[in-house]
Amino acid sequence: MDAVKQKSWLPALCAIGAAGLLAASVALLVQDARGMRGRRSPAGLAQRPANLAGINVALLGAAPAAQQAALRDIAGIGFGWVRQEFDWEALPANGSGADWPAAAALLQNAHAQGLRVIAVLSGARPPADAQQFARVAAAFAARFSQQGDAYEIWDETNLRAGWGAQPASAADLQPPPAADPALLPAQPGATVLLGSLSPSIDSGPDNISDLLFLRQLYAAGAAPFFDAASGKPYGFAADAQALRVEAGAFNFSRFILLREEMERAGDGRKQLWAGNFGWYVQPASGAVSTVWGAVSPAHQAASTAAAFVRARQEWPWAGVMALENWQPAGPAATDPRWGFALRGADGSDSAAVAALRKILPAAAAAPGEQAAVNPFATYTGAWKFSALGADIPAQGPASVEFVFDGTELALRARRANYRAYIFATVDGVPANALPVAADGRAYAVLTAPDLQPQVEQITLARGLAPGRHVARLVAERGWDQWAIAGFAVADVPAAHATRTTAAAVCAALAALLAGAAGWSLRGSVRPAALAHAAARLAARASAPLTAATAAIFWLSAAQAWGQPLTQLIGARTETLPVLLTVVSAGLFYFSPWLLLSVLSAAAMFGLLAVRPAAAAALVAFAAPFYLLPRPMFERMFSAVEVFTLLGAGAALLHALVLAGSAKVRRPQLTLLDGAVLAFAALSTASIFFAAQRAVAVTELRTTVLEPVLLYLLLRFIPMAERERWLVVDAFMAGALLVALVGLGQYASGTNLITAEDGVLRLRSVYGSPNNVGLYLGRALPVALAPALPGARGPRGRLYAAAVVPLAAALWLSFSRGALLLGVPAALAVVLLFWGGRRAGRLLAAAAAGGLLVLLLVAGRSARFARLADYTAGPVFFRLQLWRSALTMVRDAPLTGVGLDNFLYAYRGRYIAPAAWQEPNLSHAHNWLLDFATRLGLPGLLLAAALLAGFWQQARRALGGLRDPAARALAVGLCAAMVNVLAHGLVDASYWFVDLAFAFMLICGLMAQLGHMVNSPAAAVQATAASSRSG
Repeated sequence: MDAVKQKSWLPALCAIGAAGLLAASVALLVQDARGMRGRRSPAGLAQRPANLAGINVALLGAAPAAQQAALRDIAGIGFGWVRQEFDWEALPANGSGADWPAAAALLQNAHAQGLRVIAVLSGARPPADAQQFARVAAAFAARFSQQGDAYEIWDETNLRAGWGAQPASAADLQPPPAADPALLPAQPGATVLLGSLSPSIDSGPDNISDLLFLRQLYAAGAAPFFDAASGKPYGFAADAQALRVEAGAFNFSRFILLREEMERAGDGRKQLWAGNFGWYVQPASGAVSTVWGAVSPAHQAASTAAAFVRARQEWPWAGVMALENWQPAGPAATDPRWGFALRGADGSDSAAVAALRKILPAAAAAPGEQAAVNPFATYTGAWKFSALGADIPAQGPASVEFVFDGTELALRARRANYRAYIFATVDGVPANALPVAADGRAYAVLTAPDLQPQVEQITLARGLAPGRHVARLVAERGWDQWAIAGFAVADVPAAHATRTTAAAVCAALAALLAGAAGWSLRGSVRPAALAHAAARLAARASAPLTAATAAIFWLSAAQAWGQPLTQLIGARTETLPVLLTVVSAGLFYFSPWLLLSVLSAAAMFGLLAVRPAAAAALVAFAAPFYLLPRPMFERMFSAVEVFTLLGAGAALLHALVLAGSAKVRRPQLTLLDGAVLAFAALSTASIFFAAQRAVAVTELRTTVLEPVLLYLLLRFIPMAERERWLVVDAFMAGALLVALVGLGQYASGTNLITAEDGVLRLRSVYGSPNNVGLYLGRALPVALAPALPGARGPRGRLYAAAVVPLAAALWLSFSRGALLLGVPAALAVVLLFWGGRRAGRLLAAAAAGGLLVLLLVAGRSARFARLADYTAGPVFFRLQLWRSALTMVRDAPLTGVGLDNFLYAYRGRYIAPAAWQEPNLSHAHNWLLDFATRLGLPGLLLAAALLAGFWQQARRALGGLRDPAARALAVGLCAAMVNVLAHGLVDASYWFVDLAFAFMLICGLMAQLGHMVNSPAAAVQATAASSRSG
């Protein structure tokens, strides 16, 4: 009874625990999103001013001595900017008017103190003529082109008090679009600001919400007419760290909402400046206001300092923050803004001044983008500087020290097709986000991954402790490229990592508890009922699923050929369908007429639908010729790709016909089947993590999905013995043709490559002789095994004859990996199986002979002699490559760099400085590293699963097959796989089109042989299927 009760409450308890942990995970993520809101910055963010501290002043009419003293005191506190309003109506475009000299004096005095000026052009009422306003703005910019630093077009245009009338609708607001084109040509280095928007929740008519108003401006197309937006994040009664971010909340964090409006409009690259902000202290006497709330002087001081720190560290998109204010223009009796003043009417400083002196100016670069030339960067050497950035000296020292305050640092580099390196340290240790060379130096490669000119952000360090850090960069080469475009700093709080990790742990525990709940309920669920329900679902879904699969096929056919072409052609003899298929394939590939090619493809599809095993044979034959594509419909299609897609469609049609006419036994899935399908799924998912997605999609199609289709053809199409050998014969015929073409070229002296010591190397249909060694190394053991004694018959004699040209072509390729590793390992496997008791002696004799040949060749060939050179030879470069590949896996252990992205990642980031002579390597030259770099450690695990599945089937085949020919084929396939692994230790293993098809062909044929042993009825079924087809 107690056990029953325990069984009843245990699932409920587990479910409650899982729900609670899942809720905790969601809560942690929500909390993290709240804490990180506003902290993230988009790539390519506009460069941030070095000094972000500004203050509003009213010094235009001040006496010269008072003006100079005020500016001197402002600069002494640490401010870098002053914001001054100018009445545009008092500045006639013709240069007359009393305010012109006053404006000139103010700008001159400000620059004398190292202060930059935000000139606000506004007035008491909106301009009746927008063009007149534009002329005034242009005249102002032209006159002060050497002094004006930023121009703000009006102020508080979303309020009646600021605009001088009811706020203009966004569509009718003319000053920004009218004025900006006049300002930019006059002073290209100046920043044009959108008029600061005041916080409001109204929707009109007198006031409009700052958020709504900015949204309307973007909708009206105002974005091109300003360089940065501007808001007024007054603190009101909340402190600077208040995190409530809502449209109805008035606090310093409201600034984030304006920023999110910019990002929503696709304008996130620009900065958001603050025209006014601060905390109001109600004066003991004089004019007061309740508009801004009221705080104590201590609150004002603490929040003002905290606001500058928060904007600097947490908001990389925040530009200059102009505090309200130094001293307002009006008397204290009538102007309530004295409640913000840093300096009182009696000349005394507020408590905020002392607080600001402690944090201003910044001693290090804040999070955000910095120009190459900035106060925090110190260059050593004959660097050149321009608007493009900093150019590396051609001679002498070339280093830069950069002081920053944050947890991450990146270099904005101008990359292109040139060779240069940046060696980086942070606080005296190698930068932790970069690869490390053998000498212990962390390096950044300035060569562009795709060799195209681009400005790119290269992360140098991450995960640093909060606070000040010093980075030192030493450049090697790269002059005349203006390589240093700037710096980027980020500050990611430790709480972010803590919260996300805790959320992941909670989610994992929730999953475990949910699994425990399901496990505890296992006895209460009737398997028979589940099986019955699953069978009913499968019966109802089979037709829609079949139709969907057919639709997918026809869609792909339509994309490839432009129109679907099907024709079912029957045949009742063995030779005629194969012959017709071969003729159709030849006409398709070699015909110069498009119509004949299309008709041939249609005929071939019909023939393959009757005999799908011929599709596998065509693919096996065409695999090595993928570099000889067929032009069609202004695109290039390789024969192996066309045959694979046509064969897959034809096989599907064949299966549908058989399913309607006879009951077909469903093959039992094996470890190899599951590994192949999982490999295809993981490769498809990896597309989303690839930096160069176009090439990744191409490799997914040509080296993963289409070879997997070949495996599925071999695995799930019932084949008679003669059909299986037809596929093997086609594979051997393709390899033999590769060998004969190469031997013919060698005899005629064409298409050869000269090795280091002048030895000529054949390359046949490939671009490199090493590809010949790779492909023929897989074919030679398959030809050799049936040719040895014990496997009688004409096929064995034919294969024995084919061994000669295959071996000759392999030798003349002078592929070191093939001749020293792949072929000897494969031959050893064949000898072990066929040598019997003499295997040991045969292996010893073969090893001794091979060693003798190696010594003779090495003594006369520099190509083989260089294998002993670990300082500059091929072994040295291979070791450097493997070191870089290991770093690549370390940086992306779960995803890798993506399919066919090795070249770009290696050339653009990981290539060691010592290995600069070989930058264009597209793979890691090691099968373990190839899978790990492309697909991460999960890909490496799947590679191990593929091999485990293959050897599982090989063990069954070799242990159960009694037919000598089938057993010889199994031995040849085992030797071919050993060649893949041995040669793949130093070269490619899978990730070329021909090698991928060869790998899946070897696996598919072995799966067939293993299935024959696993299911004795399989051979009978295959024979019956063959009889029905024939």
